[in-house]
Amino acid sequence: MKRIYILLSMLPVGLCAQNFTEIQTGMNNFYFSAADIADVDNNGTLDIAVNGAIDSDGDGNPDATYNEVYNNNGTTLQPYTDLGGDVTHLGDIRFIDFNNDGLMDIISTGLSYMDIVNYKHYRFKNTGVGFVRQDELPGKIYGSLEVFDFNHDGKQDYAINGTQFAHGGGFRNSVDFYQNTGSGFTMTENWADGTQNGSFKVIDLNNDHLLDLVIIGSDINGDPVSKVYINQNGTLVHTQALDSLISGKLEVADFNADGFQDMVVVGKDPNDDPYLAVMMNDGTGTFVVQQIPTGISEASVSVGDLNNDGYYDFIISGDVNYNAVVKTYLYNVTNQQFTEGTTSGIHSLGGPGFIQLFDFNNDNHLDVLLAGFDWANPSIPSLTKMFKNNSTEQNAKPTAPTNLNLIKNGNRFNFTWSGATDDKTPTNALRYEIKVGSTPGSQDIAKYIVTTPSWFLDLDPSIQNVYWSVRSIDASKVYSDVSTQGTLSTRENTVNREQELVVYPNPTSDKVFIKGEKVSDAEIYSMEGRKMSIILKSDQSIDVSHLPKGIYLLKLKIKNEITTKKLSIK
Repeated sequence: MKRIYILLSMLPVGLCAQNFTEIQTGMNNFYFSAADIADVDNNGTLDIAVNGAIDSDGDGNPDATYNEVYNNNGTTLQPYTDLGGDVTHLGDIRFIDFNNDGLMDIISTGLSYMDIVNYKHYRFKNTGVGFVRQDELPGKIYGSLEVFDFNHDGKQDYAINGTQFAHGGGFRNSVDFYQNTGSGFTMTENWADGTQNGSFKVIDLNNDHLLDLVIIGSDINGDPVSKVYINQNGTLVHTQALDSLISGKLEVADFNADGFQDMVVVGKDPNDDPYLAVMMNDGTGTFVVQQIPTGISEASVSVGDLNNDGYYDFIISGDVNYNAVVKTYLYNVTNQQFTEGTTSGIHSLGGPGFIQLFDFNNDNHLDVLLAGFDWANPSIPSLTKMFKNNSTEQNAKPTAPTNLNLIKNGNRFNFTWSGATDDKTPTNALRYEIKVGSTPGSQDIAKYIVTTPSWFLDLDPSIQNVYWSVRSIDASKVYSDVSTQGTLSTRENTVNREQELVVYPNPTSDKVFIKGEKVSDAEIYSMEGRKMSIILKSDQSIDVSHLPKGIYLLKLKIKNEITTKKLSIK
C-alpha cells in the first residue's frame, strides 16, 4: 500500500504558554513505571494506580517492586492502598470493572524483584475499601495492557502485549486476548503478533462499531513491527503497514474533528533514531503519515486539549541527548498542522517513565502527572510529580445527548443518540460514556467509553428490559451531565401492546394511522438507524409521503414505554 508522508512545518505558536504549578503529594518516586487513572471510590475525583519499582533503602538504586493506588481528595494525592508484596514493574497497569459492580478493579503485568525469572500477571478486585488479589497468572514484560469490549456483550475484556518466557519454549512476543465470560476469563494465545518495547490500541477506526487493532514495536527477532488490523466480522485482518519502529508509544484522538480516530506515534526507527508522527485517519482506517522532526527518545505521550481551543493536542516526555524534556504539540485548525507549544512550571523528567493528562481538580483544565529520570541531578533519580494547570480561561462542560433511541433486533440492542454540543470541542470530536443496566440508574450490563454517537450490545436472550444513559466528553476530558434515561419495555409488555396497536395502512405511500392506546410521541428510523423527519398529528396520523420507498422502524412512546413497529413505504 502506498504511503504518503507530509513533513509538518514547525511554525511559531501564536497562543499563550501553558503554565503549571507543582502539587506536593504523598506519592512514591517510581522507576520503570506505568500508571492508569480512574475514580476508584466513586467520589467524583480521579485516582491513580502506579506499577513500578522504588528505592526502598535510599541508596539511589531501585531495589523493590511496589504498586500503589493513590486517592485524590481534590487538593493532593495520598496513598489509598498498596497491592501487596509480590507485584510488578517493567510492565503495565489498567483499571477495569470486570464484574460490572460499579467499582474499578485492576489488572497488571511485569516482573518483580522478588522473582525476576517469572513474569507475572495479576487481577485485583475492588472491595470498596481496598483491593484483594483474585488471580495470579503468567505475565509479560516490556509490554502494555488495553481494556475493551471486543464482542459487545457489555463485559470488559482485555489484552496483554509484550515478551513472555515460556518454560521449555524460550521467549515469545504475542498479544494474548482475555475474554470476560462474566464468571472469569478465557484466554486466546497469540491473538495477534506481539511486540516488546511497543504499544497497541484496540479502537474503532472506521466507525463500523467493530474494534480494530494498531500495534508497534519489535517482534521476537528484534525486527520492527507497525501494523493496522481492521475487524472484519470478528476477525482482525492486516490492512496496512506503517513506518517500522523498534520501540514506541501511541495514543488515539480525533485531532481534526472529522469523526474518525487519528493517532500520534513516538518511538525509534530501525536505525535507532527518534521518530514522531501523527497518523491521520482517512475514514476507512487507513492512515496518512505526517512526520514531525524531533530528537526525543525513550518517550511517553498523552493526548488532550492543552490550549483550550477544543481540539486534541499532545504532550511528550523523554530524552534529548541525555537531557530530560517535556514538549507540547498543539493542533492548528487553520492549517491542520501541529506546532510546538511552550510550557512553564513543569520539571522535565526523561524516560523510561510515563506522562498522563487528566483533570486532577475538576476545574475543566488538564493537569499533568509525570514520572521519569531527572537527568539534571548528578545522581539521576527517577521521580514522580504532579503539576496543576493554572489556566483561568473558561471551559464549560459539554451538554448531554438529548435524542436517545434504542432499537432491539433479536438479541442485538442498537443504541443511538444525538444533541450533544460543547463550547469548544466540535461535535464530531466528542466521545461518550454509555451506561446500561437492568434497573433504573444501574450499570450492571455495561459501562464504558465509545468514540461514536451510537453503539450496539449483543446480550443474553434473558435480558429484555434495559435502562440506559449517555454522557458526552470533550477534548479536555470533561464529562457532561447524565442524559435523560432511556428504556426498553419487557417482552411481555411489548407483546401485549403490539396486540393492542394497529398501524394502518401498512404498506402505505402517503399516510399511516395508529389505532389503540394514546401515543405521546412517534419517531421513524431508516434501517441504517437514521432518524427521519415526521410529525405525529392529534388524530394519531403521520404523513410519510416525503419519505423514500423502503422499510422503516416506527418507534411509538406510550405511557413512558417504547414499542416499535416495522413500516413499509411503497
